[in-house]
Order: sequence, then structure tokens, then C-alpha cells
Amino acid sequence: MEWDRLEFILFSLDKYVFIGYFFFLILAVRIEKKASSVLITFTVVALANGVMTSLVPLLYRLAANDGIAYKFIWYGTFCLIDMLAIYLLFKFHKLLKQNVSAVAEVAGAAFLCLATIQVLFFVEQYVFTSSVIRPIYQYGIPLINVALLPLLLLLWMSQRYRIKHQAQGAF
Repeated sequence: MEWDRLEFILFSLDKYVFIGYFFFLILAVRIEKKASSVLITFTVVALANGVMTSLVPLLYRLAANDGIAYKFIWYGTFCLIDMLAIYLLFKFHKLLKQNVSAVAEVAGAAFLCLATIQVLFFVEQYVFTSSVIRPIYQYGIPLINVALLPLLLLLWMSQRYRIKHQAQGAF
């Protein structure tokens, strides 16, 4: 498979990924039934993904203009949303007195990776005028966005399985 085709496939999945996050948020509400790290994480991830997905057309129009400020709006907005998502993840955990699960840690790490890639690519492209990490930006961001959903789901199911078996062993 060519990289350009892979890039197209990854970016075309963004709306489906949002639907998936929203679906698993609803599923988590029904299964968890009370405040939990998983519920907090799926809420924050679905919210952040929805905001980013809805802002893409506007940001794309702005970034098409000439000038570094317009390019900064593109990269800076996504970076800001990623950092805000990390803040919200851990703020809600503290506020609701929830332990941070592996699901939340992985989501936080993914947001940190996404923000870091945005910053590094912007600095490299517009300060150093090079394109060394272009493939990481071009394929890494959509790959992280697409891979995060099944990874969070697997971690959640693994966590539920482990808790269920620990509870059965206690009796």
C-alpha cells in the first residue's frame, strides 16, 4: 500500500473515529454506571475529538492563507486542544477522586504525543525550514488518532476482566 493511500484512508476515518468515541462513551456510561476513570477518559477523548473534527474545515481555510500566523493557528489550535484534554483528564480525576487508570494514562500520553508532534513540526517547518519529521507528522497524527480508539477499548476490557476475576477470587 502506498503511503499517500494510507494517509487518505487514515484521514477519511476521522468522522468514524468520532462516532466510535461517542458510541463507546455511551457504552461506558451504561456499563460503568458511576463516575470512573474510564468514563472520564471517554468523555474527554470524545469531546476533544469532536471539537477537533468540527474545527478542521475552518482551520483549513485559515491555514490556506499566506503568513506564519495563519499556519500557527492550525498547529496551535490542535496543540491547545490536546493540552486542554490532558488538563481536563487529570483535573476531572482529581475532582471526582478517581484513580488514574491505564486507559486514562494512555489517552493522556496520546494527547501529549499529538501536541508534541504539532509543535515539533511547526518549529521545524517554519523556523528551520526543513521537512525531516514530515512523515511523522503526516502519518503519525492520523495513525495515533485511529489507533487510540481500539487501544483504549482493549485496555478497558482488560481492566474490567481483571477486576471481575479479582472479585470472583475474593469469594
